[in-house]
Amino acid sequence: MTVRFNMDDVAEMLKVPIERVRMALEELREQGDLTAETFLYAEKAWRIAPIDVKRIQNLLREKGLDTVDPQAEAPKRRIVKKVVKKPAGQEGDS
Repeated sequence: MTVRFNMDDVAEMLKVPIERVRMALEELREQGDLTAETFLYAEKAWRIAPIDVKRIQNLLREKGLDTVDPQAEAPKRRIVKKVVKKPAGQEGDS
């Protein structure tokens, strides 16, 4: 049985947005460059053979789309420390 990936898996492997993977798949399909093991499933989801992952990567590299857009990255997590000051005039523990 052949291992197949979905678009999320391929996008994560190549570290590119899923829209770029979809665009590459559609273009490769139009050119007839995909193997028969890669196919469109349920009109939306793709099942992608490992050999076609390399083809997707090469197409994205040729078009200059193989790098992650820094603005498309998830925002960095911020840790905020809450400091509570006691009102003036109050002593410590009573």
